[in-house]
Amino acid sequence: MYCSQNGGEQIDPSLVEKALREKTYKAVTITHADTSTGVVADLEALVPIIKRAGALVILDGVVATAAMDENMSKAYGHPDYKLDIVLTGSQKAIGIPPGLAIVAFNQTALEARKQLGRIPAYYCDIENWKPIMEDPSKYFATPPVNLIYAYNEALKIILSEGMERREKRHIAYGKGMRAAMRSYGMQPLAREEVAAPTLSCIFYPEGVEDAAFRNALASRGIIVAGSLAHLAGKAFRIGHMGNTTPEMLEKAIQVIGEVLQELGHPVNIKRAIEAFRHEMEQAVLK
Repeated sequence: MYCSQNGGEQIDPSLVEKALREKTYKAVTITHADTSTGVVADLEALVPIIKRAGALVILDGVVATAAMDENMSKAYGHPDYKLDIVLTGSQKAIGIPPGLAIVAFNQTALEARKQLGRIPAYYCDIENWKPIMEDPSKYFATPPVNLIYAYNEALKIILSEGMERREKRHIAYGKGMRAAMRSYGMQPLAREEVAAPTLSCIFYPEGVEDAAFRNALASRGIIVAGSLAHLAGKAFRIGHMGNTTPEMLEKAIQVIGEVLQELGHPVNIKRAIEAFRHEMEQAVLK
């Protein structure tokens, strides 16, 4: 519905409230963690506003699910103010290859679907999937069996770690990576108070060219993504989610420092790694 002006701030809840007063909406989608900017949404503020307006809350959890709190049983200020639909993909914090679209509905959302009657969608209609979820021996469509086995194994890993611990680990990763990048003179787009635990959008220091930087990293086995829209060429995006380990992230910090040095931007790699480790230690103490 709305996005922030500079991409580094959360949406002002009053703008959402104003829009919902001016027009009736059946559903509102919230991006839990924005892939392009690395900013998290304030669910505590937004969910009650949307529910008071009588709309369903659809949460896009693509870069958040399995790393951030998306408990569909949680109430936001009122027993009836809950997430109605959460949708995500398999390839981000869940940690398996791309290919699965994962969607969860609560009873309110399922009832809203029933009230629609016949709809143009077929494969994506939850009403067509419900019978085979209740009885897997029934046929609707050929499932990607290998990915479902992988998904099952990923869930075992996630549940073994525990969501509370996993969420704290991701917060530590995000803080650590951004601290390391700041020590290199590269500023995150998102303020720390609203920064995503799963990925960060980082501005280049003056004089560092986007393609040269990312190509040099790729040649050393470190892949980062370019930024989008008006940020293209000005920043890069780095993920720190899923089954990533501190050792992997320290390796990325090391290589990023080496590439910056080669491109004529002197940095202190040891200090950057120390900044990362400090944030990790602080997280353990908490």
